[in-house]
Amino acid sequence: MRKIQFLFFCFIAITSAFGQNAKAKDFYDKAIKLSNERKYEDALQLILKSIDKDSTFAESHFKAAQLFEMKQNQLKAFYHYQKAISIKPSEVLFNQANIYLGSRLFKNGEYQKAKKYLDQASKNLNPSTPVFKQVLRQLENCDFAIKAVGNPSIIFPKVVAGIENFAAYSYFPVLTADSKTLFFTARSDSGDENLFVSDLMNNKWQLPKSISKNINTPDNEGTCTVSADGRILVFTACDGPKSLGSCDLFVTKKIGEEWSKPENLGSNINSNAWESQPALSADGRILYFASDRNGGVGKKDIYVSYLEDSNVWTLAKNLGKTINTIYDEVSPFIHANGTTLFFASEGHVGLGGYDLFFTEIEDSKTNNFYHQSVWRKPENLGFPINNASDQIAMFISSDGKNAYYSYDDKKQTKLYQFEVPDDLFKRFKKVDYLKGTIQDAVSKKLIAASVELYDLKTNILIEKVFSDSQTGEFTAVLPNGSQFGLYINKERYFFKSLTFDYTAKSENSGKNVNILLEPIRTNVIETLNNLFFDSGKADLKPESDVELNKILMLLKNNSTIKIEISGHTDDVGSDQTNQILSQKRANSVIDFLKQKGIETNRLVALGYGESKPILPNLNEENRRFNRRIEMKIL
Repeated sequence: MRKIQFLFFCFIAITSAFGQNAKAKDFYDKAIKLSNERKYEDALQLILKSIDKDSTFAESHFKAAQLFEMKQNQLKAFYHYQKAISIKPSEVLFNQANIYLGSRLFKNGEYQKAKKYLDQASKNLNPSTPVFKQVLRQLENCDFAIKAVGNPSIIFPKVVAGIENFAAYSYFPVLTADSKTLFFTARSDSGDENLFVSDLMNNKWQLPKSISKNINTPDNEGTCTVSADGRILVFTACDGPKSLGSCDLFVTKKIGEEWSKPENLGSNINSNAWESQPALSADGRILYFASDRNGGVGKKDIYVSYLEDSNVWTLAKNLGKTINTIYDEVSPFIHANGTTLFFASEGHVGLGGYDLFFTEIEDSKTNNFYHQSVWRKPENLGFPINNASDQIAMFISSDGKNAYYSYDDKKQTKLYQFEVPDDLFKRFKKVDYLKGTIQDAVSKKLIAASVELYDLKTNILIEKVFSDSQTGEFTAVLPNGSQFGLYINKERYFFKSLTFDYTAKSENSGKNVNILLEPIRTNVIETLNNLFFDSGKADLKPESDVELNKILMLLKNNSTIKIEISGHTDDVGSDQTNQILSQKRANSVIDFLKQKGIETNRLVALGYGESKPILPNLNEENRRFNRRIEMKIL
């Protein structure tokens, strides 16, 4: 909380001090004269003599409080303001005391006491003044804080085990989607900041290691963010030779086991001001960060930039007045679900200082690549996650179960974690993760390919990542609440499609797959997993649109190939009925391609009914696999 500043130090003599001890009044008058001459130390000595002569001299207590406040002796200022108010509780000229006492008590978390003084101050102020508006804002914070403290969340913070003794100053923790790799900033006693990484083995964090000699230098590197797979990292470096301003954001990528040489993210993101505290989306294609550049809503605001398909970041855009206030907003963190943004603010209603808030993208149809997001009104995370002190940054694991943060006890800064309380856990979407490798189906060589995740209910691309060119590894996140199609794509290969129905999913466990990508060649059969029909019908459902367009693009990009689309059913119903249904479903796919301009002589539709099951039709799970559409190059 920014301390309210007041212009009360003109030290005009208060003329209501009649009836006081004559010697006390004489000391007081001389002190006022010295104060007006800016001889503050001499004035303080005389004002204390005045109080010594008459401890009920309210005006002397008030002046003593002002002088102690100037000396930044908050304890004595508080004492004398309180004495002045207790002696003359209705004195309008003492309103500065009410404001000071209310502000200090609020900062200490004594919200009920603070409200009493601030409420009195509001009655003595002109409603058209800025000070009145600031007092009303503090009263609103008091009311919120009193309610929040009365309805606390249940959390049990503990030091992150395994790295508690690694460094005296460790902060800004971030994790990969599988929660098995932890990145954080550590500062040495000499003030040098560097990035470190720790791996989780046998449920214990291992001794942290310097992230890379390509990243850590004698200059300061810190405050980082990573993509879900831990292979794209953006961090802050200050006053380096490649910086555009005081602190800039840099990006590096991990290929195999080596991190690339960091690159400045450029003038579309960095300015000649301060940029720091980055937050990447799970796929590394959206970047949120804090900056104090000119033209913002407040001094420090949160901005966003998008990575185009051309590998160029868009010009950073201020998130606007729903998120940013005339005060400071910092430390954004976008959850792996891509729609929940956490950040710290001293401008939104809270419990004092910086509080942690979260907000959601209002429009669920917003595509990450549309460069537009409408955010809901931020919500305070409540007590005791927030309190009267500053809460600057927090990271929540992809499954939503654990929160990580750093705490400074004035002697050292340690990394802490706690289980996310149920009241917060229920308020945002969780994600599952899919890890895998991609290989050439023929040579078994590990290959780089793009991995795209579509929300099949909206046909929107929500994530795009790439497998590592050396290891073939990739990680994708799967948010709860919808049905998804995952597509693995590479030029001169069949695309591979997987389907995941997370419409009603709430628990996440992680999956591992090995993808064999088939080179385009004749007689290879691929199952089209994201073509959907109602039971017993042949009309393609809207959720099939992404898959249909993938087939269309395959044919357009390979203009000489011919394909067979074949329909298959389970064994429920008669052979004849199943054969007819499978033929009609294959025809539906062919009809779509014809309507999009694919020549008839390149397309064949065949219905096989129940004659070619993949698995024995012994149960519903097997029957589900047998109900399918396949594609073959002729």
